[in-house]
Amino acid sequence: MKHRAFAATLAACLLLAGCGREPSSAPAGSDGPAALETVDDRLAYVSRSPISIGFGAEGDAGFYYTDMSEDYSHGNIHFIDKESHQDVILCSNPGCAHDTDACPAYLGNRRPELAWTGGKVVLFYQGTDTDETKVLPHIDVMNPDGSDRHKVCDLEANQEYNGGVAASGDSLYFLLSTYEANGYSTELVRLNLTSGSLVTVCKVEKTTFLMGVACGQLIVKHFGMPEGESQLSDISEQRHILTAIDPTTGAKSTVAEWKQDEGWEVIADDKLFLFSMPNDVLHLTVRDLATGEENEYDLGIEVEEPKNIVNQTYHNGTLLFDLLSGYTEEDELISKYLAFTPETQDLREIKLCDPVRGYPILIEGELGDGVILQVPQYSGTDISSFERDRLVYCSWEDFMNSRLPE
Repeated sequence: MKHRAFAATLAACLLLAGCGREPSSAPAGSDGPAALETVDDRLAYVSRSPISIGFGAEGDAGFYYTDMSEDYSHGNIHFIDKESHQDVILCSNPGCAHDTDACPAYLGNRRPELAWTGGKVVLFYQGTDTDETKVLPHIDVMNPDGSDRHKVCDLEANQEYNGGVAASGDSLYFLLSTYEANGYSTELVRLNLTSGSLVTVCKVEKTTFLMGVACGQLIVKHFGMPEGESQLSDISEQRHILTAIDPTTGAKSTVAEWKQDEGWEVIADDKLFLFSMPNDVLHLTVRDLATGEENEYDLGIEVEEPKNIVNQTYHNGTLLFDLLSGYTEEDELISKYLAFTPETQDLREIKLCDPVRGYPILIEGELGDGVILQVPQYSGTDISSFERDRLVYCSWEDFMNSRLPE
């Protein structure tokens, strides 16, 4: 399996890497950005990011997530109530210890990724292939109260789902890679969560990520060679190609294209948010994909090497991103977790950080008018004292003012 892990790691690094120049605002050869036609207005992006479905998701009544037990012997499904914010294991059996198959929230020694769609909780399991255990990658669904959990699809032993997931009703869309002795191929597939049928929407490039949804179409990105070249001699010349795919027909249309060191994108609210760094100053282009209209924002932040952006997301009309720019006198990388709201042009730093490692505390998902944060727990002041991550509800106001709940 090593070749799979290497391919996934390399692709993830390429997805997040960059150095910073002004991006192309439209595909090469076009007269300007074209509007996308709305295809399926129920289509929604249900992943935490393009490289991870995530371990939790908001449902109608609260936030569902998977986690390991206190002693890490087994996994369970948890539920955070939308009104009370109380965190419980999703089980109503009196006296249940939640450590056997008799518990509806018991997950064995696994911690599957989790999504919510069509009033159902969806669990994604990667395959296991060891001397003791052989389990095919598969997808389960269950009711909101944890009942009727059952498998809807087994993948093949040489297949794995990749990164982002989108959904419309009982249809689930994701990228599926199939590995053979001479390499692998990737398809965009549609899974019916009721019947279990799995069909190919279209074939895609190997280095493809499902970035989001806009105008009822699936937005994917893949990496390409510079025009007229068959080999890549300079990684900064690699092309990032953003494409819209009709979920019903598989028809494709190019949305935007830029070089490796030209931009960092977020797809949300039927818009393309594209960061760039012309003349070493942070800039944002916002393109409405439904109309083709663009707005430009100079954020006024001067940047230095390594000039990179990671952990970019969008919540409540606000872009969140980790800006990597410059080094301290001790040669440590300077990282600032920033929030920018285009409507008000409010720009601020979010100063919620891991107290030991200094990483920003990231949003795992949304819940009502607030967010769920992944907060690390320590028993001491060094990395060896790390205990586990906890999911904590935080109001949007507190988050934007860098306050954790007490």
